[in-house]
Amino acid sequence: MERTAPAKVGHLFVLISYPCWRCFDDRRWIPDWVVNKPPKRSGSHFPPTSVPSQRRTTMSDSAAGLSFIIVGASVSGLATTISLKNSGHSVLVLEKDPQLGGAASGFNACARICPNGSKILLDWGLLEAETKAKAAPMPGFAFLKYNAGYSEGSEPDFLGENRWNEDLLFETRGGYMQFRHQDLMRILYDEAMRDSSSRVSVCFGAEVVNVDCDACEVTLSSGEVHTADAIIGADGPNGIVRRTLLEEEGESHESDALTGMALYSAIIPKALVYEHGLAPWFYEFDDIGSGIWVGPGRSAWIFPVGGENDLALTVYTPDSMQDGSWTEPAETKLMDVIGKCDIRLKKLASLAQDVTCVQIKNPYNLESWVSESGRVMVLGEAAHPSPPSGFHPYSIALEDAAFIGKIFSHTRDPDRVPEFLSAFQEHREQRCSRIREVDMEYVEAATCEGEMHDQRDAGMRANHAAGRNAMEGDFQQMLEDYSVIFGYSASDDADEWWINWGRYRPTKTESGEEEQPRINHMSFFSSIVSSTTDETEYYEE
Repeated sequence: MERTAPAKVGHLFVLISYPCWRCFDDRRWIPDWVVNKPPKRSGSHFPPTSVPSQRRTTMSDSAAGLSFIIVGASVSGLATTISLKNSGHSVLVLEKDPQLGGAASGFNACARICPNGSKILLDWGLLEAETKAKAAPMPGFAFLKYNAGYSEGSEPDFLGENRWNEDLLFETRGGYMQFRHQDLMRILYDEAMRDSSSRVSVCFGAEVVNVDCDACEVTLSSGEVHTADAIIGADGPNGIVRRTLLEEEGESHESDALTGMALYSAIIPKALVYEHGLAPWFYEFDDIGSGIWVGPGRSAWIFPVGGENDLALTVYTPDSMQDGSWTEPAETKLMDVIGKCDIRLKKLASLAQDVTCVQIKNPYNLESWVSESGRVMVLGEAAHPSPPSGFHPYSIALEDAAFIGKIFSHTRDPDRVPEFLSAFQEHREQRCSRIREVDMEYVEAATCEGEMHDQRDAGMRANHAAGRNAMEGDFQQMLEDYSVIFGYSASDDADEWWINWGRYRPTKTESGEEEQPRINHMSFFSSIVSSTTDETEYYEE
C-alpha cells in the first residue's frame, strides 16, 4: 500500500510519497528488485592509477565478521562505522585529510539534526547530558522579510512563526538539535573508536586514488593497497567512489546542473552579536531564536548552534558563481552578494568571518549506488547529494548508516554482500530522493519571485493573524506528513527487508558451511495474529 500525502503549506511544500515502512504483511508492499544481482550499467571502469603497489593489506581474515573499507571520515562515514561495528564487523576508514574534519575545522557549519536523526543518536546511546549540552534546541522558527526594514529605526517585517508540535515530536521519539559540525564529528568519531578493540581503524592522511570494483580494493596515494569484502564511499558528491560509479555509467561531475543559486555560510559568535547591539533582534526578539528571512531572489536562514548558542548564518544568493567547498574561503565577500536587505540582517552579515561559498546544484542521479561487481557502494552525500544547509542531510546520513548496519547484522557471508548492498538502494532511494526535493522546495519557496512571492507572504500573514503556524495550509494532513518524515525508522525498514526477503536465502556460517533457512511452523499463525493486530492499530490511528 502506498501513501501519498501532499500538503501545500503557504507555498512551502511538504510531500512524501513512498511505501509505508511497516511490515509489508499489513501494507501489501513488495519490493521489485532482483535479489542477488545489482543493476547493470554501461561504460568502463575508472582507469587504474599509475602509482605502484608498495604494500597490500586485507581485512577478510577477521573472525569478527565481514570486512568493510569506508572511504571518508565524514558524518555518514563515521556513523556507518558505528553501525557496522555494532553489528560485529571490521571497518577500516580512510580519510584523505590529516585530521578529523580537515580544513573544514576552520569553517564550521551547523549540523541540523531532525527527529528522524536524533532518535538514531538516542538509540546509539549518544544523547547523554554531555552531548545534549553541545547542541542548541530549535522549538520552531520565525519568518521575516528579507527585502524590508532598510533604514535605522525601522522594525523588521514579521510574517509569522512556525512552532513544532510537541505531541508530534514525542510520538516520533525525536527532537530538533543543532550542533556545530565539528562537535558532531567528534561525537561520532569517539563513539566509533570506543571499545572497538581491533575492529575499527581510522587512518588520516590516507588519500584513495583508485578504486578497483572487481577486486574490491583501493589504492592510496602512498601506493598501499587495501582489500575488503565491501567498499563504501562516504566521501561526498565530489569523492572518488562516486566518481568511479559515474565512470561506470559513462558520466562525470559535469553531468551535475547548476541552479544559478549559491549558498554563503558562517557561524557568528554570540558574544560578537551582543557586542554590536544586535541581541534584541537575534536573541531577545522572541523565545524561538531561529529566523528565516524570505525575499524575492534571496533568503537568509539564521539558527542558534552549539552549546554556546552562536548564530549559524546561511545566505542564498544568485550573485556568486564560485564553485567552492566547505574547506575553502569564499572568493567574493558576503557583503558584496547579500544585496538590499533588512538593516539588522546586513549588520549581522558584516560580522561573519571564515565564510564559505558553495553552489547549489541539481546532481546527476546515479542509476545504481552499487558497482557492477556488487561490492562497491556509495551512501550519504556520495549517493544522493542534498541542497547545502538543508533541513535533512544530516538526518538522512544517519538513516543510511542505521539501515546498512542493521541489514548486515544478519550475515557474515561475503557471498551475500551484493544482495545486501542492492537492498540498501532499493529501500532507501525513493525516500532520499523525495526528501531532497522537499529541501529544494524550501529553498525555492524562500527565494521565489513574482506572484508566488506575493502569495507566500499573504498566506503567512493571514495564518499569523488567525493565530496559526505560518506554514499551515488548506490540508489537515500537514502534521501527518511530518509524522511520515520524522516517524520513519531505518532499523525497522531494514528489518522489513530481512523478514520478507533476506532470511529466505541460504547463508554461510562462520565455519563456511551453508545454513538453510529454517521455517518456524508457528510463524504463519503468528504472522496472521501480528498482521491483524498491526493493521487494526494502524487504521485506528
